[in-house]
Formats: sequence, structure tokens, C-alpha cells
Amino acid sequence: MKKKERNVTIYDIAREAGVSTGTVSRYINGVGKSKGDTEERIRQAIEKLHYVPNRSARALKSQKRNILCLAYPESDNPFFFEMVSVIEDEVKKAGYSMMISHTHGEVQEELKILELTKEGIIDGLFLINFNYTDAHFAAFKSAGCPVVVSSLCVSPYGGQENDCYDYVGIDVFNALYMSTSHLIKNGHERIAYVGGPNTMCVFRERFEGYCSALSWGKLKLDENLVFAEEQFDEEAGYRAGCVIAKMEERPTAVCAASDVIAIGIIRALKEHGLRIPEDVALVGLDNISFDRVLTPPLSSVRMMQGEIGRCAVEFLLARLNGDESKAKKIIYQPELVVRQSSENAARPDAAAPET
Repeated sequence: MKKKERNVTIYDIAREAGVSTGTVSRYINGVGKSKGDTEERIRQAIEKLHYVPNRSARALKSQKRNILCLAYPESDNPFFFEMVSVIEDEVKKAGYSMMISHTHGEVQEELKILELTKEGIIDGLFLINFNYTDAHFAAFKSAGCPVVVSSLCVSPYGGQENDCYDYVGIDVFNALYMSTSHLIKNGHERIAYVGGPNTMCVFRERFEGYCSALSWGKLKLDENLVFAEEQFDEEAGYRAGCVIAKMEERPTAVCAASDVIAIGIIRALKEHGLRIPEDVALVGLDNISFDRVLTPPLSSVRMMQGEIGRCAVEFLLARLNGDESKAKKIIYQPELVVRQSSENAARPDAAAPET
């Protein structure tokens, strides 16, 4: 019996033309433009291999949808509120519509969104994830539209010449360095840290910033003052705050790895009759809108959520308009915002340590 011939796929075309499958998919679907002889090489590969697209699928894919997608893990986290608002405004200005996917940080949900890029349903994707896997990177290579990614930290990913995605992030190492050194300058020597699991680069970089500031202040790291929770929500902050409140040798200040965690800490300290900042000073991270109306108003670190969102849209639009330059990576710098929750000095003569 004669063996049935295998259908030619876009993977065969990409291999023959020496380009990514994403570039082939965009050419076939008429999304974006390619520079130089890229389109000609793809066209010749299609002719040589006698590639025939599936007609019904082609009918669905052939039209540009004018839709950009934001996929992010935590729909209820106020950190994202400003970012989503800015992205929506920028997308509308560019004449596109916006699709939002709440992935809950689940790899399979994120891979489903990446599969949609091959179906021509969206024209560009901004994916936020705290722990990228090999499956993610394989999916980026075969994506059918431009992709921008972020781990909301500096991250070891992105910015390499052969990357098939752009990256935008924030220097969270510096964010925690700034908040911790601010407390050290106020004379605090026992400073607790409450964050998420250090297996995630977004929290590992924060913890490293905290440790670096302690070193700068000539203070030793006390493991009893480190709370690296598997969950990084308000309840995690509350649990850590209860432990801190009951300590015999209680820290005089706390650095929280997010404002949501800090809110949980505030609740716990108040329940145990402790005053902020008189008994325990506190600095959060994210500078969400709620910080200004808390009692007392929460010191925090602004994480440039709006700027990150705007940059992601600019990256996607540039790629859709034919930008084929090497992969881009932009890292924003945070800003410390001092409010009442950290204004006390642990000693009247408090001063910054000598460097």
C-alpha cells in the first residue's frame, strides 16, 4: 500500500525559508510587514513545497482583527488596575480593540492564549507571568503574532538577539533596596521582610534587594525576620504580621514585597494593639491608589505600572508596522513614595550609615 504523503505545514515553510513560524504565519495571514527579502524567501518556500493553506481556516485567518490581548495572572490585584486602564487607552488610540484574559498564573491557560495567536483571533499579545517555562518559550517561537512578555522584574529573560519576543519590566531589586535603605536611614536595625516564594524571580529579586540594603547598612540578615510565603496575598501578610506582633524581640520596621501584603500586616498589627509607625514602621511596594487613604497612609514604591503597559503596546504596534529589529528589553526604575507609615525614626539621632 502506498504511504500517504504528509501535508506541508508552516513549520516546513519556516525551515525552508530560514525564518520563524511566527513570521510565516504573519505573512500568510497578512499581519504586519517583513523587511528585506524575508517575504520573497517565504513566497519561494511556499512555491517549492507546494504549500496549500486549509481553505476554511484561511478564510478565518485572512483578515486582520485589530485586537490586542492582555493576559495577566491576578484580576483582583489592584497593582494591575492602572496598567489595564493605560493599555486600554493606548489600544483605543491606535484604532484597536482590547481582549483581556485572566490566566490565574496557570501555564495551561497561558498556552491556550498563545495557541490563539495561530488562529488569527488576535493581532498582538502582552503576556504577564511570574514563572516562564520551556513550554512558554517554545510557544513564543511558533506564535502567529507579535508577543511582548513580562515577569514584572528585571528577569534573566529577554533582550537576546535570537529572542522572538520583546520584554518590559521593572527593577524590583532596586525597589526593595530603596524601601529597606529608607528604613535604615531612619535608624531601624531590626527590619523584617514579608514576600512571596524565592523560587519566582519576581520575589527572588525583591529579597536580594532587601539583603543588599542590609549589607549596605552593615546589618546582619536574621532568618527569623524573613517571611517568604508560598501565597503572596493579604492573608499571607496577615499571618506574618501576627507572628511579628507576638515576637519577644519584635522588629521595629517591616518591608513588604507588595502593598496587598502590607495591608494584611497592618490588619494584624492593629489587632494586636500595635501602632504604625510608632511601634512598627512599614513600607509596601506598588503604590496602589488605596495607600493614600489607609490609616496611616502607607509608604510604598511606585512600580511604573502605567509606563510598563504603554511600552508593551508601543512594542506591539511597532512590530505590527514592520519593525524587525532585534528583540527589545526595557527595564523601568521605581520611585520611593514616603508617607506617614514609615516617618518615625527608631533613634532620635538616626542617620544614614557611612558608605
